[in-house]
Amino acid sequence: MIQEINAEFDNTFQAEEPRNDDSVLCYQGAQILARQTVDALQYPMAADFSSESLTRLFSVGGQAYFLARTAPEHPPLGFDWLPIRALRAAHPQTLAFAGITGRHLDYWYRTSRFCGRCGAENRPSKTERAMVCSKCGLTVYPVIAPAVIIGVCAGDRIVVSRYANRPYQGMALIAGYCEIGETPEDTVRREVMEEIGLRVRNIRYYKSQPWGFDHNLLLGFFCEAEPDAVIRPDHRELAEARWIRREEIGDLPDSASLTFDMLAAFRDKKDKGGASA
Repeated sequence: MIQEINAEFDNTFQAEEPRNDDSVLCYQGAQILARQTVDALQYPMAADFSSESLTRLFSVGGQAYFLARTAPEHPPLGFDWLPIRALRAAHPQTLAFAGITGRHLDYWYRTSRFCGRCGAENRPSKTERAMVCSKCGLTVYPVIAPAVIIGVCAGDRIVVSRYANRPYQGMALIAGYCEIGETPEDTVRREVMEEIGLRVRNIRYYKSQPWGFDHNLLLGFFCEAEPDAVIRPDHRELAEARWIRREEIGDLPDSASLTFDMLAAFRDKKDKGGASA
């Protein structure tokens, strides 16, 4: 998966000045400023930006990454705006992970400019990753939205779906956000019932994944439905949902996402998780 980078990821807050050779992550809508060659993904260096416009985010494999809070009028020579989703298949994976994770923080900074309590301007904290209201002192921390990815199984079959009214129209699993007061296991039961009308049991945790594209922490679960269960898709959410057998899964588009990792695990009979509920 995209976060499996075999390199140290250090997101400890540090209010330090950039060095010329530190990497800069710069976003414009759903695009990132980068250069993708045949061999490698590259980001611009801090030397190409005013240091006053940069905020330190984290380091990956000892390389520091800063966020450009404003996009340059003219990108550095050789760099261009690439679709952020292109990072799913970009190499090296350490740089792709950095770009995806930086996207999460960029979105939070951009949507936390003003206090939600009094409306005054927020300012970055000097001691921690937080925004602090300049008037009432309300402190706001980065928002992480927990969501579940669900492999609904019955013997050698699993439910796959396709979203309605979303740009992505590929194969997906049942998924949904955790609501206030719910455990992730409760979310599994509710989402499966809402989206395909099935009751499930033997809910087993599988793996998790930070997913900076959509500001999520994804929690993967497998669960069991009755062998003769009939799927009743909610077509407001899903264009379709159906059972497929292990051998029908075949090759998957990439190994970046928890969804495809779970489908591969089911296909290869490696889907056994931990404690069930």
